[in-house]
Amino acid sequence: MLAVSAGLGVAHAQAGPGYTVPSAEERAQARRAARGPTRIQVTPNRQLYRECVDWLAIERRPSGDVITPQMRCRWAYR
Repeated sequence: MLAVSAGLGVAHAQAGPGYTVPSAEERAQARRAARGPTRIQVTPNRQLYRECVDWLAIERRPSGDVITPQMRCRWAYR
């Protein structure tokens, strides 16, 4: 079966008796969810800098031990 949306003129395949065409708001939310998180850039005053420490850690998992990279960062004064 094929249902045609009157406002858009777009054909949608009907999956079953309870199928409804998603609204514009639902489609917009789906697009926003598919996008990655918004990045913000933090620029503190010149006296501070980002100090990071990284290491490799062993994680115990049901499928076996896995080595994963770890990192911890903090703001430090120059």
